[in-house]
This record gives sequence, structure tokens and C-alpha cells, in this order.
Amino acid sequence: MEELNNRESEIFKNTLEKQNKFITERLKNIRNKYLDDDFIVAPQKKENIIRHLNNGIAANLIQTFFNYKTDTCIFCKGVKGENGIRQIERAHCNNYCRSDILELAVAEISDKLYGGETVTAGEILKKFIEKHDCCPIYMLCNKCHNTYDKK
Repeated sequence: MEELNNRESEIFKNTLEKQNKFITERLKNIRNKYLDDDFIVAPQKKENIIRHLNNGIAANLIQTFFNYKTDTCIFCKGVKGENGIRQIERAHCNNYCRSDILELAVAEISDKLYGGETVTAGEILKKFIEKHDCCPIYMLCNKCHNTYDKK
């Protein structure tokens, strides 16, 4: 499982390359209630913004945005419905947690946010998605995902 966190491993590089192409293409066409959220974010502590968005909104966005469809685990190659594999799940690379990536997104727009310009929750969340260019999201079977999360 160590190769899932190793930036030099083939699974890390291949997943990230495919994911970055997916992000670029999907952002061109998607209509999404989180990315389209025009709620204006007031300048405040970055930690408050991150905490608010990480309380379900960011996780829900990941679920709807990265809507990969597969019946095979990228790691063990196990198939849904066989050998106790109930489902294939999204697993965030352990190198970064959601709040780390949200922090990168807020930092990138902080000049705008604290410079008096209007910033919406949707803009921050779009940056959040774009910032996944460093953090693969793996499609793992429930068994591998459980093992990976324990590491």
C-alpha cells in the first residue's frame, strides 16, 4: 500500500495524470450546486473558511465531482461482488487530507479575498478541485480502502 503515497510509483503517477485530465475536462462542462454556489465569503480567518467547507461540503463535492464508475479495485484488481468486495470507493491519497487541500485553495485566492474583492464559496471549491493536481483519488475496494485508511 506504500506505493499509493509514493509520488514516484506508477500507480500514483498514472492515477494523477488521468485525474488531472479528468479535472480539466469536467470543469469545462459541469453544473454543480457546490461549484455554482454564489454565497459570498466574508474575509475572516482562513481556518474558519476551511472548517466550514470541510464540514460535509467538500466531501460531498468530491463524491459528485469525481463520479468515476468502475467495478475493479485499482490496487488489488478485485471485482465488486466477489471475495467479499461490497463496493468500490473513492480513497483520498494520504499525503494530503481534505483540509490541507482546502488550505491550498484558500491560500491561492487570499489576495483577492483579503483585498476587498468578492469571493464566492463556489470559487473556493473550484480551486479546491483544481488543487487535487497533487493528490490522487484512488478507486479502491472496501477491503483495500479500509487497510489504506489504517496506514
